This record gives sequence, structure tokens and C-alpha cells, in this order.
Amino acid sequence: MPNYTYKATKPSGESVSGDITGENRDAVIGKLHEQGLIIIAIDEKLGFNFGNLSEVQIGGIPLGEKVVFTRQLATMLAAGLPITKALEILIDQTKLNKLKKSLTDVYKDVQSGMGMAASFRKYKVIFNELQLSLLEAGEKSGNLVEIIKQIAIDMQKSASLKGKIKGALIYPAIIFFAIIIVVLVLVVFMIPAVKDLYEDLGGGELPAITQALVVISDFITNPVGLLLTISFVLAIVFGIRGYYRTPSGRSVIDSLMLKAPIFGELQSKIMVVQMTRLLQLLIHSGIPIIDSLTATANSLGNIHFRNSVLYAAQEVAKGSPIAPPLSKSKVIPLIVLRMIATGEETGTLDKILTDLTLFYEEQVAEITDNLTKLMEPLILLVVGGLVGLLAIAVYLPIYQIAEFV
Repeated sequence: MPNYTYKATKPSGESVSGDITGENRDAVIGKLHEQGLIIIAIDEKLGFNFGNLSEVQIGGIPLGEKVVFTRQLATMLAAGLPITKALEILIDQTKLNKLKKSLTDVYKDVQSGMGMAASFRKYKVIFNELQLSLLEAGEKSGNLVEIIKQIAIDMQKSASLKGKIKGALIYPAIIFFAIIIVVLVLVVFMIPAVKDLYEDLGGGELPAITQALVVISDFITNPVGLLLTISFVLAIVFGIRGYYRTPSGRSVIDSLMLKAPIFGELQSKIMVVQMTRLLQLLIHSGIPIIDSLTATANSLGNIHFRNSVLYAAQEVAKGSPIAPPLSKSKVIPLIVLRMIATGEETGTLDKILTDLTLFYEEQVAEITDNLTKLMEPLILLVVGGLVGLLAIAVYLPIYQIAEFV
């Protein structure tokens, strides 16, 4: 049977919309009237509807949108608005169709009596599993508004951190992209021209370095060679991704990433920030310490930090303090371990974690602000090496031709 989309209003004045099937348009109208709805618009869905192109949302909901939504939700709830009214306002003002649809579904469930955390979990919108657990704890403890404020702050800090890292990497990425383009142009166009000129003037054999680039140029410009090159690059990319998905592969690659120059230190500090910030948020929200450690571990991207915190959770369940098992993996800085131990001994773990988070956030900000300066020696080395190599390959045959002439 044909499928129709409709927009209507209830006798109370509430707007509703959805899909419905029927033998024909009149039959569908009859069904809607039986439900007491006043029809505003009804259209038959004929295959792909180009009118719905504006509703297509590629990718997930941007983190920035999640931050704005969570902050506004916390503000309205703090002002005393009911959850349903706050959601209704947020639905009306959002411009993302995917978010609007999901929030409408959440709104309907909350209006029918379902808990807010359960509703958001059902449709997997805005909040991740850790944040949903916090919402559930807030609903049970009556501290929901404060929890949502803390989640909003955590989201804002995550968004700010990602923005700084991306911003710091833009300049090096542009430089390396430009290098690749220049090298390809020289290898594909300049080297063959030098080869032809050299042969026309009877220069004999090309210098070894030029001959090597000629071989590469011939291989790349050949359709079969180009296809093999692309296949080789894709095989490496997908091979590394596949290897990373294995336990041993992830362990090796994550270990290498922590040991990498510049970026290793940066990632280590980022992991510490995430660990201390999430752990503080969970403990402050009243989540038991073992559950807090487990949830924090599952949110960490580096497997060595994750395993370290998971091991700590297991040992704490047996009665151990937090710091000693955390030190087993040797990936967590000594100052962090000592301050956590001090916090446990003095009963100020919440404050200590907050201080650690602020300290390492400043460290990460300093590294990202200076990342371009730190990478300049590497960029100069790579650029200088490539320029020198290409200059020798191009000009050495020309000098030899001059000698023959």
C-alpha cells in the first residue's frame, strides 16, 4: 500500500506529524480523522523525495551543537521549567533535522512518563553511555540540574581541547600537503623533461639519482603503475587499520604513539586530562569509586591508559588504594600517582583530581600553542631534504650536458 506523510494538530492544539499507510488518500484521511486529528497537510511518498534533500544529515551531531543543547537545557531546568517544556523549546530552535527528529522522539517518551536518561539512551542522541549513567544518577538523587551543568562543562572542555589540537595541526598539514603536490609535479613533469633533453643532446647515462626518479616517474605515469601505487597505499592504510583493531596491534600502535616525538608527550597529557576530569566528575556526582574507575577506563582512547585504570578498579574492589595499581603500567606520570595517593590519604581526592585536571589542561594548551614551533625543525628538515634531493636530480644532468657542450 502507498505510504503517506502527514502534518496535523490535536484538539488540544499540539502539532503532530508522521508516516501512515493506506489504500488511497481518502482512506488515510479517514484514519487520521478517526484519531481526532485535524489534517494540515498530507503527501504521498513516491520513491525518493527530492523535497527531503534538506533533511539529509551527513555524519553525527557536531560536538558544538551538543554543548549548546546541554548548556541551554541546564539553564532552563535551573530556572524551574519542566523537562517537557525545556525540550519543546529546544526542539523549536534547533536547525539540525536529525537532532530535531531525535529530540521530538525523546520529548514524546518523556511526556508519556519515561525517565529522561532512559529516553535519551533509547534514541542514542546527544549523550554517550557515561553521560547517560550520570543522568540516571542525577535523576535518582534529585541532583539532575547540577549533573547536566557538569556534563555541559565537560563537553565544552572536550570541544575546546579538540579545537586546539586541530588548529595546531592545520599549518603542518598544509605544509606537508604542499610538499607532496610539488614533488608530484616535479616527478611527473620536470624529471621526464630533463630526461628527454639529456637524451636529445647525447649526454649518455643519467646520474643514478636522476635515473631513480625517472623510474619512479615512469611507474607513476603508467596507468598500471598508478593503479598499483594507489592499491599499495590503500593496502597500507587499511592494513594498519585492521591491525589496530586486533589486541596486539592496538597495544603496539598505542605504545608507539605514546613514544612518538612531540605527539607522544601531547597524547599522554591528553589522556591524563581525560582520566582525571572524568574520574572527578563521576566521584563528585556520587558514583561509587569502582564504577567510576571502570567508566573512566572505558572512555579512554589509549589501551595502555585504559588497562591501567581497569586494573586499578579490580584492585580497589579487593581493598587496595587507587594509586599503587595505577603505577603498574608506568604510563601515568609520577606526579599524578603521588597526588592521587595524597588525596586518598587526606580525603580530598575530589579536589586533587580537579587541580590535576587544571594543571594538565594548561600543559596541553601550552604544547598545542607551541606545536608549530616544536615541529618547525622537522618541517625544515623534510623540506630541505626534498628540495636538495630534487635540485641535485634536476641540475646534475644539466651540468653534465654543459660539460659535453
